[in-house]
Parts: sequence; C-alpha cells; structure tokens
Amino acid sequence: MSKVVSIENLSVEIRGREILRGISLEINEGELVCVAGSVGSGKSTFLKVLTGIIPELYRGFRVCGNISIFGLKPVEVLHKGLVAYVPQDVYSFFIGSTPREELAILGIDSSCCNDIDLDNDIDHLSDGQLYRFLLYSALFSGAKFIAIDEPSSHIDWWSIGEVFRGIERFVNDEKAIVVVADHKLDTLKKFCSKIIDLDGSRGSYCSFPSIITLQRSKVIVEIENVWVSYSGKSILRDVSLSINLGEAIAIVGRNGSGKTTLLKVLSKIIKPGRGRVSIERDTRIFLVPQNPIYWFPNGSVKNVLESLAKRYRSRESINNVLEMFNLIDKQDRDVYSLSIGETRMLSLALAYVSKANLIIIDEPTLGMDCRSMKTFVNIINTLLENGSSIVIATHDLDFARLFDSVYLLEEGRLIDIESHDKDG
Repeated sequence: MSKVVSIENLSVEIRGREILRGISLEINEGELVCVAGSVGSGKSTFLKVLTGIIPELYRGFRVCGNISIFGLKPVEVLHKGLVAYVPQDVYSFFIGSTPREELAILGIDSSCCNDIDLDNDIDHLSDGQLYRFLLYSALFSGAKFIAIDEPSSHIDWWSIGEVFRGIERFVNDEKAIVVVADHKLDTLKKFCSKIIDLDGSRGSYCSFPSIITLQRSKVIVEIENVWVSYSGKSILRDVSLSINLGEAIAIVGRNGSGKTTLLKVLSKIIKPGRGRVSIERDTRIFLVPQNPIYWFPNGSVKNVLESLAKRYRSRESINNVLEMFNLIDKQDRDVYSLSIGETRMLSLALAYVSKANLIIIDEPTLGMDCRSMKTFVNIINTLLENGSSIVIATHDLDFARLFDSVYLLEEGRLIDIESHDKDG
C-alpha cells in the first residue's frame, strides 16, 4: 500500500479558540480510518479541513501545518472532485427537491440507491434515509477520499453493520480512503484499520444510571386508532398509545419507520387522516425536533436560554441550568457555532426550562458522547421527579432499553417490544 494522505502538525483555531492541535498522521490507500472524540473535540472540523471545506467554504478559521492528499492541497483535491464529505446536518447539503433530481444534478446513476424512494420529496424522507442517500451518493461520486461524519447518529441499529460492510468492500475494491468520525465506535471499530483519538475518550466504558419512572394514573395524552398517510402510502397504521403523567416512553424503529411522524401526531403538529388524539386540558407540550438541528434565535447560548426561560416564566437559575447541561463554558458562544452534540444539549436545556408537562424528543442522542448521554439520563430523572412525562424516538436500541416502557414501530404499527420479542 502506498501513502496517500500525509498530515504534519495540524492545528486549527477560530477567533482565538483552539479546536485542534498538533495532529500528525499518515493514511495509506485502501484504509478505513476512524476518528474518536467527545462532543466538541473537533471531529467534524478535522473532516472539513481534510476535505478542503475549511477554509474554502467556512471562513474565519486559521489552519496551520501541512496536509497532502494525493500530492495536492485539500482545496485542490476538493476542486478536482476527488473528495466527498457526508455531513451530520443532512438537510444543509441538498439542492434538488427529490433524491432522483439530486442525483441528476450530481451526474450519478440512480442505481446507487436502490433502497431509497428516489421520487419522494426530500422533506418526506426520514433523517436516516437522507443520510444513507448522501452516503451512497458519495461512494458512487468517483471520489477516492470520503469523509463520513457521525454515521451512528443517523443510521439505525439494525442497518449500521450492513452499511459498513459495504463501505469496507468499497475501500478494498477501489483502493480508496474513508475517514469516519464518530463518538460511538464500539460498533464500528472492527471495521477500522486505525483509530485516531482526539481527546482520550476512546476506550472509556460507558454505563448509565437507571431511568426511574414515577408514573401517575392520570392520562395526559392519548391517541386511538390513528392512521397517517403521505402520497397514498400509510406511515402509521391503527396506532394507539396512552401517556401517563410522570411516564417515560421510548419508541424505537428503523430509519423511515414513522417515528418522527408519530411524535408530530402526539404534538398535534400533524392531524391524522383517521383516529383520535386527546390531550388533557392545560397540558403543555414541548417538542425537541431532530431537524432542523439548528432551530434557535440568534444570540449566545446564555441569551437564548434566558429568553425562553422568561417566556415560560421559569424561576430556574440560568447558571445552574448551564452547569446541569455541561454548557457553562460555552455560555458566551453563538448558538450557531456549537457542534451538533452541543446543540443537542442546548435543545434539551430549553426543554427543561419550559416546564412542560410532556417533553417529546426526536433522536435525543444525536451527536452525543458518553458524558452527554449520562447527563441526559440524569435530567430525565429530574424531569420525572418534577412530574413531567418524557417520550423519545430513537434508533439507538441500547439507549432505549434504559426505559421501562419501550415500543417498536414496525411497518406503521406500534408494538409493545416485550410482546414483539415473545412472538419471535
């Protein structure tokens, strides 16, 4: 194998804040390299520098050191179309209105994506489906260096192994290079030829406290025999669910199974075609969406928290909330400068100060590392103690198992996961 990528003493900073320091690395052709690191450690920045996106598209960064890819600078490789980047924020990279239109713009044959509904509107595809589409597009783009950002946050538990076996075949067959940045390498490390650890987080065992449900008998939200369809296709089929005060519920399912649609029904954002949605009077609902990832007003982290706390007449100390959510050292940062994982923590902090009776969170662990997920579990317990109910939708089956009530959404139907397991 010949050396294709050479990185010498790479350091990156923005507005005087150091993000990466002193990274040196060599990568050979035919290697799949994994980058580990906690939230905010610079994983995404590292990929964007290697692919030339920083500083070509993202101005204000100061990049020092030497990087050679195929004997060229990253920006030169980017202009030649030899690199491709699969981002965390999938919605920021689309030009076309459907996947088929996007492929036509990129000049990629549609046979690359046989398991994606290419004629569906992009807004109607799930986050996981869009991420897989971007990944397939990158693999078939002709690029020889591909950077993949946080795949485990988007691809479901059932499919991640199959997807990475395909990436492994691509690397071997094409003598290409793939660099993957992910906070959760326990599933992916068997595919990695080497692992780059940005902050010493790799190998730390991650265990979680139990989620303690303090369920009351009062039902605050109930849906019965709900059906939802898009373009003639049934997304939810005869779904019924009751949520009690103080209850914690996890809904799991594959990418595209309808989890987000169900959460929007519970929030009364989507009106079902058939069925009944009943919400107890004076029940306040706060929905943390999966997308858009950045949905805040402009301002600093502290200012955004203070603004929402004032709106909801919360008496919480903002400094205490910043401490609880590991945001105290980021309080003066602009919210749009945060990493995806940091953004997720801010979203959860906003839900906390809202004092809603029902907090609904779509893919809460998106971009989160072990420390952030532990913080989230502790916050769930605090919210339950205060009388709130929690409903999450996730493709992370391991995280869902922390909840007492777990439902599987499969082929549009909601199934008690214990009953599903017993049936085979």
